[in-house]
Amino acid sequence: MPTAPAEWNWGTLPTRTTGKTVDENMSKELQSQFAEYQVGLNLRGLKGSRFGKITARNYADHLQPSATKYLAALSASERETYLAKNTFITWKNNQAAFTWEGHLAHVAQRKRTQPTFDAFDLSAGENNELGKGATKARHFTAYSAKNDTTGLSSNRVDSDISEKLKLKLMNPMFHILEERNPHRSRHWWIRLGTSDTDTALTVAANLAMAVDNLGDDVDHAYYWDKGHATNEDPGDFVKWVAKVTGHKS
Repeated sequence: MPTAPAEWNWGTLPTRTTGKTVDENMSKELQSQFAEYQVGLNLRGLKGSRFGKITARNYADHLQPSATKYLAALSASERETYLAKNTFITWKNNQAAFTWEGHLAHVAQRKRTQPTFDAFDLSAGENNELGKGATKARHFTAYSAKNDTTGLSSNRVDSDISEKLKLKLMNPMFHILEERNPHRSRHWWIRLGTSDTDTALTVAANLAMAVDNLGDDVDHAYYWDKGHATNEDPGDFVKWVAKVTGHKS
């Protein structure tokens, strides 16, 4: 499952390094896994929002407030120019709207090839993260283990990595939705750029909705048109920390 969200998110785009589209059949197979996974999370939109249950079908709606905020901050002439260049967005009653396919075409390229995190040749950093002893890298999804290209003697995920062991420990959704960890933080500041193809946009939104649905204090936003490691509002973050901690300068 770690690969499926990213493949669902960016699967139709050509990679930045090759300019070529990835394997369409593989992409569709992985995308279908994500749709099932997302429904199973049973997440609702953040409190105060207009969104009900979030599924693969309505995820574009969840990005639209970010575009609305960005466009509303522009002058009328700047907004007109931007919309003329980005015709996938409609602007009506001071609200932005677009389809998921339109947004993907706007982003244009994905950073990683496929599978995104569990590479068939064990070349991804995430494979290395799950190395053990003298073994530098290992598979952690049944899909990639089955399609391994390195000549492993077994095409199975090692038993210590299985969904019930290491993968669960590394998955915040396990701690939040299954265990409802009583020792978790009750305040969350979550940011991600809408053009960040290093990961799936669903990672930030699902985390935000999961803790929000449990009643935690969540400040979540996307930076519109921004990529990886963007930080557009550090001053607001400092103010948020002061508010949460009760600090007075």
